Amino acid sequence: MDLSDPTWQELMDESAERFERRIGKAKRLIYPRRSPDDWQRNAYVSSSVLDDILKSMADDVPRIDSSKVTCTEFIEEWEAPRRPVVISRLMDEWPARKNWALSRLLREYGGERFKVGEDDDSYAVFVKLKYYLRYLATNRDDSPLYIFDSSFAERQGTSALRKDYMLPPYFSDDLFKLVGERRRPPYRWFVLGPSRSGSYVHIDPLGTSAWNALLQGRKLWALFPPHVPKELLQPKGCGGREAIAWWVNVFPRLCGAEDPSHRPLTIIQEAGETVFVPGGWWHCVLNAETTVAVTQNFCSRTNFDAVWLKTRKSRPKMSKRLVEQLRVVEPALYQRTVALAEVPASTGDSSSSSSSSSSSSDADSNSEEEGAVWPSRSPSQAKYTSIPHSIQSSQRCDLLSQDVAKTDSEECWRDVARRHVEAEMPSRIHSNVHTADSEVALGIKHSRSVGGEAVEPEAKRVSAPISPFVATPSSDPGGHKGQSSTIAHGVQLCGQLPLRAIFGPCTKSA
Repeated sequence: MDLSDPTWQELMDESAERFERRIGKAKRLIYPRRSPDDWQRNAYVSSSVLDDILKSMADDVPRIDSSKVTCTEFIEEWEAPRRPVVISRLMDEWPARKNWALSRLLREYGGERFKVGEDDDSYAVFVKLKYYLRYLATNRDDSPLYIFDSSFAERQGTSALRKDYMLPPYFSDDLFKLVGERRRPPYRWFVLGPSRSGSYVHIDPLGTSAWNALLQGRKLWALFPPHVPKELLQPKGCGGREAIAWWVNVFPRLCGAEDPSHRPLTIIQEAGETVFVPGGWWHCVLNAETTVAVTQNFCSRTNFDAVWLKTRKSRPKMSKRLVEQLRVVEPALYQRTVALAEVPASTGDSSSSSSSSSSSSDADSNSEEEGAVWPSRSPSQAKYTSIPHSIQSSQRCDLLSQDVAKTDSEECWRDVARRHVEAEMPSRIHSNVHTADSEVALGIKHSRSVGGEAVEPEAKRVSAPISPFVATPSSDPGGHKGQSSTIAHGVQLCGQLPLRAIFGPCTKSA
């Protein structure tokens, strides 16, 4: 940041007492049992901890140029096999590249409030951006406050930020929009924080995948496949649930894990790069510098099965609404929910939301090489593959991703569900399915004020209903009879055709 800028000079000349009072109140609301001295107990700001972490990172996740990879190729090579990847040139045309410079954010939004955490009653704690930016420039906290704001696009004063970026073509498939803004869980965040802030290790909720676009600064990522045990990644007594504590105390241990599949895949994300995190992957993020980013979670046709099973269990009302809309506008996906009805929901979701920190059997190896083993993803029978310790990091990334994405044997539940559907439904029909997206979001937040700063509960959103389109002519007023055959045909296509044939040509748009 350029502290010589007149806007910054004006900010720094304002009353220090008011600034300290606002930031102090926010800290007490978020961590009421933490003393002022506790915020700087480890003195990370004056240590070489970040340099030591950077030296230990291999930056071993593959990178691709979005101008050379089509949407269909991205689905086939990265999203469908659930492989993390770093993508360049997705933001070349975004106004945010200029509009989200700190000086400009201060001028345009300095008087607006942004979320920096939650209190013990789950109320969001908001601080004016001008106070936060002064804190960002002067703080010496071990784990600083971190703006991680999911309602920026709905508040009148900050909604213009949504116009500064476009949904990347790779991630435009967003099925949760069918339930409307009011029912869907938080899914997009404006992210701003200083070095040492970050997000504690977690899995994104409901099995959704995510993308994180970095406009400024540098982020450090550690990623782990879904089968890595939670107790290994979130051990007790390692400094609390804060990103910096995890990187200092847990990350070095995992880098030397005896089992190569438990070692992190790491990314040093630079400004202008977008990270794709497949659903189910653990990840922990640390800001190495002051960063500005935007991130979104999504449910697509590719990850629908996993997301649906978790949504059906965790969000029954939302899943009911989603089924109603899929029956009308996405009959093939609706039939997949029918086919998955006999599949038990996940016994647990060890995920957490993409929140900020301010602060799962014995393996048998049939290989003679010294190496580690991990189970396949088949629910019917555990199979194991040995991975040598000496394997190259890029190969290890591919092998871990392959293990996550395996469909396995004939006993796979997807095959059982498909056979069940095919046995009961007609096998062929010609159809013409139309889709609609008439969603409108009107965001008005209800908040209370604490000491001049807003403390805000969950957003209340209003959405217009989705316009129904009948898939095929039918004597049934709801069009359900006509849709059954359409649905069955869609399920067969998903099982028999390559991804390119299912999704069709996909071209990029600005």
